[in-house]
Formats: sequence, C-alpha cells, structure tokens
Amino acid sequence: MIASCPACTGRFNLDRQRFSGKRVTLRCPRCRKVFQVEVPSPPADLDRRSVMVAHADEELCATIGELLQRDAITHTICRDGETALKQMEANPPQVVIADVALPGLYAFEVVEKVRSRPGLENVRIILLSSVYNKTAYKRTPASLYGADDYIEKHHLPTDLVPKVFALMSRSESTTLAVATSSPPPAPMEEKPVTPDTSFAEIDAINERIQQAEESEIAASSDGDAAEKARRLARIIVSDIALYSQSRVEEGIRQGTFFDLLANEIAEGRRLYLERVGTTLSTDYLEEAFATFIARRRQELLG
Repeated sequence: MIASCPACTGRFNLDRQRFSGKRVTLRCPRCRKVFQVEVPSPPADLDRRSVMVAHADEELCATIGELLQRDAITHTICRDGETALKQMEANPPQVVIADVALPGLYAFEVVEKVRSRPGLENVRIILLSSVYNKTAYKRTPASLYGADDYIEKHHLPTDLVPKVFALMSRSESTTLAVATSSPPPAPMEEKPVTPDTSFAEIDAINERIQQAEESEIAASSDGDAAEKARRLARIIVSDIALYSQSRVEEGIRQGTFFDLLANEIAEGRRLYLERVGTTLSTDYLEEAFATFIARRRQELLG
C-alpha cells in the first residue's frame, strides 16, 4: 500500500499484509512531518470480492481493472448508466466505481436509483471524477449525492484499492457496528517508512490515465469532433456538480445557477476551449449545462 505525506506529497510503501487493520503513525524522512495512516483489512470473504467499473472509456477501464487484479479483486465493466443498473440488479457487486459523467444516466442519477431499489442497499459506490487535472477543482466535495466515497483520476494508482477494501470491510461490519458500542481507538504504532520504489510505476499509470482521457475526446473527423465535444462538455458539467452540490441545488431552485457557480463555470469554459477550440458551430458546453439543469430541476422540483 502506498501512503502519501500530507505536507510534501512524498510517497512511501507500506506492507499491507504486515499492517493490515492498523492505524500506523509515520514520520516522513523528507520533511519530518508526522502523520497517521489507516491500513484497511482485506474483506473476510475473499471469494466474494467484486467490483463494477462503470465508465465509457475502454482504456481507463482496462487500467482500473489492472489495479484491482493485483489484489485479486474480481470486476465487471459497464459503459453506461442504464446497463450498470440492470447488471447491479441481476448480480449486485460489493463496490461500484462510477464515472460522474456516465452516458445515459449521470452517476448522481445512478446513485439515487441504487439507493431506492430493494436488494441494492449494501452496494457501496465510489464516484470517479472525470477530468484529469491536478490543479482544477482541488477541494473535497461537500456532498456525494448519497455515494460512499469519491476519487480523482490522478489518485487512482495510490488510493483506489485502499478505498475499495475500506468500503468492503465497512459493508461486512455494518451489522456488528450497529449492535455494539464503538471500540476504543487502536493503539498507534511508530513504524519506519521506506521511500517508495514504485514512483516511476505510479507516474506511468497516471500517464496512461491522462492519455486515455485525451484520446477519449480527441476528434478524428468533423462528425467525431461534435461527439467528442459533447462528451467533454458532459464531463465538465459533471465534475462541477460533484464538487458543488449545495450551490447547484440552490441555483436550480432559485434560478441563480450561473451566478452562484460563475467561477467554476469560467474554469470549465477555459478547459473546454483549450481542448475543443471555437471551430464548432454549436456550443456543446452551454447545451450540457441546459440539459443538466433541466434534469436536476425535474428531480428536485418535480
């Protein structure tokens, strides 16, 4: 398991088997920062570890699949929201990793439908931020629309598997946690850390993730350019909604959406123009905002 120093972003290897289920206190040899890391325990029933990856991009799904397979986590892949819902009802996974800009149904709509359907109560959901951008939207979502966790694309190599294990363990221990009082915190252990030897591998995986996104929205023809622009616009709108739910809903209810989210919209507009340009006759970003607002208004106001 890879731990990151919160002060200098130094990355270090922890032996997952050795520290499984423990809270470990570490001291960064680079900046001397002392911080704690929770090392989740693998789920008790290893044969039932299952994850659904719901994302339209084939290359990104393959990369996520490789990360899961390293820890013997079985996974399935869905490319759109409607298919994901049908497969979940037929064979509920333990955890779903869902792109916030899923075709057909936004991930937010998928979450709401999963939470309301009998038999899917214990499915845990991780929302996956759609835009690979280490500087944009650098904040924690105030709300996840009922999902259990979220992850940004550039954190997939280091954070995905620990988050999956944590949610699997939480799912298995829910009944026990309700029936018993909270145990005292586990004693903290001072352990030496070793510099991360997987630095180059992490960078290589992140490069693949970034290239997958770029190829997903790269146009090869005029008709393709329009479709790719629609996809990018949907991604930008979805990411803004992920990080700003309370203002999104207030803006939709009060008719002040574009005023309340002016900064985020301007940031998204810059990204859209940087990758699409101004050659298309249709403003697909404006179209995506209009579609999103209409669908959320219907859900919020009926």
